Amino acid sequence: MSLPTSLLEKERTSWPAPPAPRGRGPRSFRFRRGWIALGVLVALLFTAGGAYLAYLNTLPTSVALNIANGQKEVPTDSPVALTFNRAVTLQALQAHFAVSPKTDGGLVAVSGQTKYEWVPTKPLADLTAYTIILTSFTDAGKHKVTGGRWHFTTTIVPSIASVTMPDGTAVTNGLEVQPGSQLTFNFNDAMAVDTVKLSLGTQPVTLVWAKDSRSAAMATSGIPSGPLVLAMAPGAKDQTGHVVKSSWTLDTGLYYRDREHTIALKYPALIQVPNDADAVDQDGLQAADIVFEYLAEGGITRLTAVFGNAPDLIGPMRSSRLVSLKIARHYKGLLFQSGESTVTQGAAGTDPVPQFFDTVGYTFRSNSRYAPDNLMMTGDGVNRAEQHFFPNVGAFTVPGGHSVQRQRALLDLHVRPRHGHVPED
Repeated sequence: MSLPTSLLEKERTSWPAPPAPRGRGPRSFRFRRGWIALGVLVALLFTAGGAYLAYLNTLPTSVALNIANGQKEVPTDSPVALTFNRAVTLQALQAHFAVSPKTDGGLVAVSGQTKYEWVPTKPLADLTAYTIILTSFTDAGKHKVTGGRWHFTTTIVPSIASVTMPDGTAVTNGLEVQPGSQLTFNFNDAMAVDTVKLSLGTQPVTLVWAKDSRSAAMATSGIPSGPLVLAMAPGAKDQTGHVVKSSWTLDTGLYYRDREHTIALKYPALIQVPNDADAVDQDGLQAADIVFEYLAEGGITRLTAVFGNAPDLIGPMRSSRLVSLKIARHYKGLLFQSGESTVTQGAAGTDPVPQFFDTVGYTFRSNSRYAPDNLMMTGDGVNRAEQHFFPNVGAFTVPGGHSVQRQRALLDLHVRPRHGHVPED
């Protein structure tokens, strides 16, 4: 017996549908597909990343400088900084780094093995083209370091390039300047003249500028003889605004220097010169290295002039004193005189000093003066007397300088240098 088909269909449609298996619906399927895609993407990313890292590892090590290729107006005291993207040893860098033109300087590590600086020992030259040269080498990880060349030009730092006298002689520290000489200050650039302040001690110096503003002259007339110290403080500018960065000083002196013809002597000639009214004016004192003045008798002073170079005419010449012997011993020279007292003669005999007295053919009496202040000598006569009568006296040069007090202490004499130069020992 069978049921009608319609009844079976109705019954079948009224039964509840069985639940679908868990995790097998469309939504779950889409979810699983999403995770699979993400996994594939991650795998691809890791693969690509590894490939990219592998690619980067094949690239050479690069370097960057703080100075651009072709840069101008680079400060003369600027270090050259090098930054590498991989570790580089200092030893390898030193072997492949150079600066042209050759300049003293050194490489120092700044940060680990990736940052270095080349520091010049002294400022680079103004307005000069330099080239940084880095040849190829291998870094600490065996990668090739790409070399290169970087060109740059330094700026100008205004400064006094030189100081000269009218004849072109360069004036440097310690050089003596003839009183009254004009000094010219030569700058390395055209200056903004209102900004240049030169001083002598605490007093400003008046400068007369050339039309091109690259040099200025200073007169020394009216400045007392002695040390001459000139200074310029930082801050002056050239006409394009560059600034003088450091102070400048010239330490010299104004001292008279005789320019007449003289004859060089093997050892000093110490010549006794009277200083009374009838003896004036005396000849040759301006050529002496030192002139000592001391009291003789009756309020009259006498001079002992010390010559390392004898002028053409010296005199008048008179007798020596005890102090003359001591000066002659100190300067290891020959004492020239007209005569001496028995007391002085006795002291000279006890402690001998080379002495030369009035001798025909070497000294002469001048008709233009009254006796006894008319005994004269020539430079040639002084030189011949030394060579003929005392050839065995050792060579000695009067030291140069200007220390009066030291000389007086050495001699322990109550005398005072009058003309010429007082040497340093």
